Amino acid sequence: MFKTTAIILLAFLLVRCTTQTKPAYTQQQIDSLTTAFRAHVQEIVQEFKTAQWSPIPEEARATLTTLHYFPYDVSWRYSGPIHVYTQQDSMIIKGSKQGDLRPALRYGYFEFERNGKTYRLQIIKLLPTRPGQQAHLFLGFWDATSGETTYGGGRYIDIEENSTNHYIIDFNYAYNPYCAYSHRYSCAVPPFENRLDIAVTAGEQKFKDTY
Repeated sequence: MFKTTAIILLAFLLVRCTTQTKPAYTQQQIDSLTTAFRAHVQEIVQEFKTAQWSPIPEEARATLTTLHYFPYDVSWRYSGPIHVYTQQDSMIIKGSKQGDLRPALRYGYFEFERNGKTYRLQIIKLLPTRPGQQAHLFLGFWDATSGETTYGGGRYIDIEENSTNHYIIDFNYAYNPYCAYSHRYSCAVPPFENRLDIAVTAGEQKFKDTY
């Protein structure tokens, strides 16, 4: 009897130890993340109003007051590794304008779970095409909001390669490429594999009603 009970208890403990759970946030942490996010958006707005490189049409900058983002939702904040491919095949990422072809490598992928389903996003390393440029990681995606409440050409999330291979992928910071504001730009088109069949209700929305 004691032996049977001990085996059952051990099995229960093993299940508990191997089951992965999403990190829990205190209200103080959520408030801090929300405050930092709002400050980030306001910093972008200020730069778009005043910087010479601003993608906002010049005649609209004076009246620009905000950019449309979904309310900050900590459930769209994920952390984990990028699964780096052993063999990083060469590829071409197309730009939104004809003839804009960018050399790249298939770097790896990032996985996250939503409503019990695992999703995978391809991470691309864009290679330099001009002197002085550096290679950088590119995460662009579409989702069920694309072309509806968000920009139809997809959105980007910034990733900075690091030696620890631990990344925060926060969809709240997903933003529109510059071609969403002006036809002067050609923007990298996300790979076909990064079409999500869920609505990512986080990050930047369409911009047209913001000025």
